[in-house]
Amino acid sequence: MSEREVVPVALKKALAPAKTTAQPTVGKNYFIYLNCGASEEAPEWVKVGGQRGGSLSRKADSIDASHKGSGGWKTTLPGLKEWSIELDTLVMVNDEAMQALDAAFLVDQPVHLKFEFPDKSYVTGWASITELSIDAPHDDVATYKGSVNGIGPLSELHPAD
Repeated sequence: MSEREVVPVALKKALAPAKTTAQPTVGKNYFIYLNCGASEEAPEWVKVGGQRGGSLSRKADSIDASHKGSGGWKTTLPGLKEWSIELDTLVMVNDEAMQALDAAFLVDQPVHLKFEFPDKSYVTGWASITELSIDAPHDDVATYKGSVNGIGPLSELHPAD
């Protein structure tokens, strides 16, 4: 091995994943935005500041469709669907999106949200805010913990702008 070639070629290939294989993504590259614009047709997406976590959940009710001919095994069908987002963010001074979420919560106003994926594609939907709590421990930063539950479906996946 020459002095210039520190890593053998075979090892270099092993360290560089093939572009055809599925690759994991990092959670820090997913973001939640609030539409602070005047309408759904002309959104002004404002990123919720201080995000630490944001979980998008999509579920369907389980309908039991078992019968005597199913050989003693349960058969289930998907029923009504729902979606929600769990939000975990730092309390940030002058965070426009969190101020708007707080105001919407106080008057029971639905909010229009965008959930963005690492490749900048996204889904949007209307939701009701069902939790917006502040955690202020004496030895750590203050955080918001919140839940929004979908009103109707999420949009189809929009490609990156």
